[in-house]
Amino acid sequence: MSPKTSNRVGPKGKPAIEAATGRARRSEHYREARDEYAAIRDLRKRNWIAAHIRERRYELDLTQQQVAQRAGTSHSFISKLEGGEHIPTIPVLKRILAVLDEELLIGIERRVPDEEPEREVAPVPELLTA
Repeated sequence: MSPKTSNRVGPKGKPAIEAATGRARRSEHYREARDEYAAIRDLRKRNWIAAHIRERRYELDLTQQQVAQRAGTSHSFISKLEGGEHIPTIPVLKRILAVLDEELLIGIERRVPDEEPEREVAPVPELLTA
């Protein structure tokens, strides 16, 4: 723990780390959420798509099995995807994101010397999801 983190003071005058430790002692739900978000942060370093899917599923309080059934794939595929072991195809990713109330977009960035990059973002064409 860095001195900077341990010395931050929360609104009630306690250091933030002390307040978080107290919440963790009192609440199983808080401990579970803290541990889940820590795992998601670690996963994001390896595979941001997997981390995003896991985080969104957690926010919606869905199980891997529920996502798999609604997306028309297997529970083991969702498990391996969230573990960072798989990258889904565009059609499968689009279905998974639809279950999570999100839409897959595709982006293009053009870099011009000495200027800000130009970006275009649009929904994935149906042609790519058939």
